[in-house]
Amino acid sequence: MSELEVLDTDVSPLSRVEFSADGRVEYSDGRLRCLYPSEADTTEYVVAVFNVEGETVELPDGAVVLSISEGVVVAAVPSDAYGVSDE
Repeated sequence: MSELEVLDTDVSPLSRVEFSADGRVEYSDGRLRCLYPSEADTTEYVVAVFNVEGETVELPDGAVVLSISEGVVVAAVPSDAYGVSDE
């Protein structure tokens, strides 16, 4: 039997969270829930909001789309792509 990690937290724009995008990721009304194998590699993400211009939106490489609604995309962006570091 394998062990699973569970992340269940409230997030807002600019929140920093760490999880594996290879697992199950759910997001609703500011609540982020992730379930992934304990041995999986994780990434630190920053929650970001992107406005859809016309019919397109450009996201950084490695971004995980959390929600799409009326011209807005909420995504978890890898912190290194977002320009955030721990230093």
